Amino acid sequence: MTTVFLLTGQEIFAQGPPINTDTPIMLGVQGRGIRTFGKIIRKATLLKDGSEITDPMDRQVTVFVTPFAVPYNLLNDKLQLGVIVPFMNIDVNSNGGDISSSGIGDLRLFAKYLLYQYDRKNKTVRVAAKAGVKLPSGDEDEQPPLGTGSTDYFFTTVAGWIEGRVGVYLEGIYNVNTSKAAVDFGNSVSYNFAFGYRLLPAVYETYPSPQLNGFLEINGTTTNKNTVNEQKVNDSGGTTIFLSPGLQYVGGRRWLIEASVQIPIVNEPNGTQLGTDWTVSLGTRVLLF
Repeated sequence: MTTVFLLTGQEIFAQGPPINTDTPIMLGVQGRGIRTFGKIIRKATLLKDGSEITDPMDRQVTVFVTPFAVPYNLLNDKLQLGVIVPFMNIDVNSNGGDISSSGIGDLRLFAKYLLYQYDRKNKTVRVAAKAGVKLPSGDEDEQPPLGTGSTDYFFTTVAGWIEGRVGVYLEGIYNVNTSKAAVDFGNSVSYNFAFGYRLLPAVYETYPSPQLNGFLEINGTTTNKNTVNEQKVNDSGGTTIFLSPGLQYVGGRRWLIEASVQIPIVNEPNGTQLGTDWTVSLGTRVLLF
C-alpha cells in the first residue's frame, strides 16, 4: 500500500520538502528541526543589458554561505516562528587585487501561519502565509560587505499539493527593501515553483523506510533599481531565473540530506553588472524536538 511520508511519527507524507522553495507543511523537520547547508555562488561573467561582454578587470566573485535555520511550532503546528542566521565568506579576485571577508550576514526572523488545509488518504493541499524581517547584523563596512546595513521586510504566500509520489509547490515573495544612508535599495519580487517526485521506493512495504526524492524547481527574482540621493542607479537590479534540479535522501523519521545546482536560464541584470554563473548547495535537516 502506498502511504504518505514526512519525517514525523504522527503523519506520513509522500516526500520531503523542496530544496529551494518553501513549503506550507509545518511538520517533522519542516517544523521542529534545524536546517543547514553550504551554498556556493559564483559570479564571473560581466553582462551589459543581459549580453556577455569582456571584463577589463577580470573580476571573479565566489560567495560561500552557510545558513542555520531553526523553526519552532505553536498552535498545534499552525503557527511557526523561526530564525535564520547566515555565516558568510566572500572572495573577490580581480586585476586590481584580491579582497575577502567572512562573518555573520544579515539574520532573518519570520512567522508562518497555515491558512488552509485539506487532507485525504495519500493526499494533502495546504496554503500558508509568511512574514518576516531582515536585520542588519552583517558588517556593511567590511570589504566586500557582509550585509546591506538596511532593515528589510518580506511577505510570502506558499501553496503545496502532495498526492502519492508527486508534489507541486508554488511560492511568491515580496521584499520591501529600505535604505542605508543615501542609498535606497530597490524592492524585489521572487517567484518559485517546485515539482517533486519520490523516486524510491515506488511502494512502501514498511514504515519508516528510507526514500529518494527528485526535485525540479524554477526560482526567480526581479529587483528594482537602487537610488542614491533620489537618482536611479542604472547598474543595479534586474531579473535572474534559475533552473534548479536536486536530489534528496530521507534516511528515516529524524533526518535528511539534499543537494541542488542552480543554472540561470534568464540572466538579465540591469545595465552593466556581474551575472550569477551558477550556485551549488549541499545540506541537511535534522529533527530536534
